[in-house]
Amino acid sequence: MSGAGRADPAQWLRAHRTVADPAVRVLCFPHAGAGPGVYRPWAQDMPPRTELWAPRYPGREDRLAHRFAHSLAELADDIAAAVAAGLGREVPLALFGHSMGAVLAHEVTVRLESAYGFRPVLLAVSACEGPLHVSHTGLHLLDDEDLLARTAGMGIQPQAEAYADPELRELLLPALRDDCRLLENHPTGPVARVRAPVLAFAGRDDRASPRALMESWAEATTGGFRLLELPGDHFYLFSHTKELLSELMPVLSGEARA
Repeated sequence: MSGAGRADPAQWLRAHRTVADPAVRVLCFPHAGAGPGVYRPWAQDMPPRTELWAPRYPGREDRLAHRFAHSLAELADDIAAAVAAGLGREVPLALFGHSMGAVLAHEVTVRLESAYGFRPVLLAVSACEGPLHVSHTGLHLLDDEDLLARTAGMGIQPQAEAYADPELRELLLPALRDDCRLLENHPTGPVARVRAPVLAFAGRDDRASPRALMESWAEATTGGFRLLELPGDHFYLFSHTKELLSELMPVLSGEARA
């Protein structure tokens, strides 16, 4: 376990939207270098009985003082334990992960199903090749300027303006670099198949994770697979949020009712 708070839900989970009688909960996993705050704007577009949660990775936002995880598996262990301790099984749970968050969401789903008796109704993955095909490109070994240039080449991300500020960049870059390390050092096989159906999203202009690579997520589930393509680049979900949610939420509601 990664130390601070261990499985304390208050330490590991951020609630962006809660309701009195939820029909479904969505747990959204941020991309490399990001924190739970990137999903805060989604709260205003949630259907009436939908809760919105996000994991709080250590080393960013209000967890700057907490050390980074040793491995992506360790991070998944802590988040899964916090979900099991803090979110009841009586409300259907779906997981959504973007880029690095997709691999982490898959790992957490595996643990929730195998160790905690959860049956997530959906695993939605975005802008990341399947877990057997994650690229080991050595991004975390690049110097600061090259690392920022490579990630900026994927598209416009929410932290772009912050990286341009020297003081903010000094705070943000360690998390970005360490997340790249977690992903690039994560074993790629054999893949654990989840029972939850997988819904994959690809940005039409995403050169890092094109539709062809997203097809490999079919290997990660025994519960059915669909792939949808949306306008935009690697960070399409921030420029085309409403289009994404208009596709995600009906599927999520249908799976929760089923």
